[in-house]
Amino acid sequence: MQISININPRKAFRPYLERKERWACIVAHRRGGKTYCCIQDLVHKAATNSRASPAPRYAYIAPTRDQAKDIAWAYIKEFLGNLPGVTINESELKVTLPNGASIRLYSGDSYERMRGVYLDGVVIDEPSDIDPQAWDTVIRPCLVDYKGWATFIGTPKGRNGFWKIHRLASSDPDWFSLVLKASDSGILEPAELAAIKASTQEDQFNQEFECDFTVGMPGAVYADLIERAHGESRILDFPWSVEELVFTSWDLGSPANTRTLYWQFIGREVYMIDHDSGLDLLPAQRVAHMLAKGYSYGNHFFPHDASAVGYGGRSFKSQMTEAGLSGIVVLPRCQSPWVGINKCRELLTRMVIHKSRCALALASLECYHTRENKADAHVTSSPVHDWSSHDADAFRYIGEATLHSYLKSQTDVFRGQVVKKPSTRGGVRLRRS
Repeated sequence: MQISININPRKAFRPYLERKERWACIVAHRRGGKTYCCIQDLVHKAATNSRASPAPRYAYIAPTRDQAKDIAWAYIKEFLGNLPGVTINESELKVTLPNGASIRLYSGDSYERMRGVYLDGVVIDEPSDIDPQAWDTVIRPCLVDYKGWATFIGTPKGRNGFWKIHRLASSDPDWFSLVLKASDSGILEPAELAAIKASTQEDQFNQEFECDFTVGMPGAVYADLIERAHGESRILDFPWSVEELVFTSWDLGSPANTRTLYWQFIGREVYMIDHDSGLDLLPAQRVAHMLAKGYSYGNHFFPHDASAVGYGGRSFKSQMTEAGLSGIVVLPRCQSPWVGINKCRELLTRMVIHKSRCALALASLECYHTRENKADAHVTSSPVHDWSSHDADAFRYIGEATLHSYLKSQTDVFRGQVVKKPSTRGGVRLRRS
């Protein structure tokens, strides 16, 4: 069965629909119609794909399933719901066209569900709210088999992962790039735009309607201090000190979701030298992985739930101890995460971060943010629990370890014993790696 689909795009988006590039990035103002346009493109490409086998597959990905459903599902049903031969699966948020091609909605916070699936094309909406590992480890490999394409769309939320994609797209001829400001697009009526501008803070207006990446993410916890660290050249590749002990702090989850930060104290400065993420390892394998790095370890700071007895009747602490990891300290539960966060904000003013090894941790810290919650006539600010909070929690335990006096500027704790640090006068002996 052949079907005919007519697309009547807004003028501003016609270049995107006529693009030849495999990769695309659209930075557009609020209510500009970027999602609507990209769903049109998904539908058109799915309906006109002539490959008989295997059936073509397309995907739309939003940060959460609710967002995917609220933003895109109604558009897809509007375009395809009344066409003969179209099957709509509400539970899977999936439509199948008469030619066998399908379009399915996915959640960025459950991106592992896409692992092993082939895709002919994908739209990633608001990628700054999705774990960057989703693209590198899962989505990009899905596009290999049939040289599938990808489009990233969003509105600025500071200089985070989406900003980096935008910068790449703006300079790479293999990418299509579109920046659509409200003052240029002509999509919003001038009177309406003027009214919005008059009632909105200037920085918020510039971010939401003028595509300004210099405005930070609303409620960002660490982004301002990381921007400062960049400006002061404290985020770079550097050698680590062989004279100083290396400490670790952890956030626990499934093996692949467990995060580990490696850091040193040198004088008053904190050096974040390494980061583990996405390691699907058994305890013995994880300890071997750590020892292979060649660091001289001090203490390993685990969150309070490391002592909880889990599946198999053993705690994570006991499993890691049996695997040969010594110097484990389980931090007590803190009444408020802000205790550790505020200490980490202080430490960030004198922190040096390894740019390459800690790139994913930096992406998390840049996106870690709060949301205003109104309850009982009070307004409280609490960190949002999303993909960025795993590394942010491991980072927070650096602050908590310091506050609990497990660390001092002139002493280290090693295997339960307090030992004097070697003098660093005359320069610290460094090992390049």
